Amino acid sequence: MNENYDTPKCESLVETVKKSLRTSDSIGIERCMQCGACTSSCPAARYSDYNPRNVMKRVKENDWSVIEDKTIWNCFYCYTCNLRCPRNNSPSQVAQVLRQMAINKGIGIERLSVLFEYPESFAKLGISQMPAPYIGQMEEDLGEQWQYLRDNLEDIREELGLGPLAIENERGEIKALLKGIGFEDRFARLKEMAAEGGEDE
Repeated sequence: MNENYDTPKCESLVETVKKSLRTSDSIGIERCMQCGACTSSCPAARYSDYNPRNVMKRVKENDWSVIEDKTIWNCFYCYTCNLRCPRNNSPSQVAQVLRQMAINKGIGIERLSVLFEYPESFAKLGISQMPAPYIGQMEEDLGEQWQYLRDNLEDIREELGLGPLAIENERGEIKALLKGIGFEDRFARLKEMAAEGGEDE
């Protein structure tokens, strides 16, 4: 996979992260003062070993091994860190870049493969759907009401005066957009890497 697809590698990790399409122009990585506001407000840090302050520190210290750290996959992009940061940093954006860099090197692919039903559904129907492995967890977490909604969604939508859930795609706009951004080739490569058994270092 082309490592320069959206994150051209620069001399320093800070510059590499800043040059990524995933980071905003105003991100203040160099201004990080290690106050810990990001970590103290991070839901993922509360329930896992993920530590956004430490990730930012490692990026500033040019520690390229951070892309091999399994904890970067625990960030779920709530952006609370960005809201709390007095320096306008976004460890969430940084985690997105680090994950892409990991994927480009074949690291963590199996963590991504469980989500493959999302893009497959989007390419086919124009909407995403919940991957099958998560359905049982949703039933456990949300109970009978969620199961009722899932089983009767079409009837509920009709009762509310809503149209069919699937988007009509007669003119192929979605497929044209996905083709234009190189989605098919990248997704095919990700599936190939998953089948080959990407590393999880």
